[in-house]
Amino acid sequence: MQTDATEKGTIHYAQYEQSERLQRLLNFMLDGLPHSTMAIINGAGICAVNSAACELRKNGFRCDCIKKAGPAIYQLFDVEGARELSAQLLAKREVARG
Repeated sequence: MQTDATEKGTIHYAQYEQSERLQRLLNFMLDGLPHSTMAIINGAGICAVNSAACELRKNGFRCDCIKKAGPAIYQLFDVEGARELSAQLLAKREVARG
């Protein structure tokens, strides 16, 4: 988990390669389609969708809230880039494990 919160306004966020929650969210969003908060909660099995999407962004994935009025809608952009980044980060985790 990111621990450098010395700057005002910084957040602590999970590292993608260590977070099954973020990996589930990414896998759910890999269809590249817009999804409501409730669909993400049910489909990926996570809560606090806005926080998880922010954590994905901090890890380099482009998962944006595209509609904020009414039920929020999120979409993953650059799906192929997200697949590649996921593979790179997970491979880094495996190398670190030795």
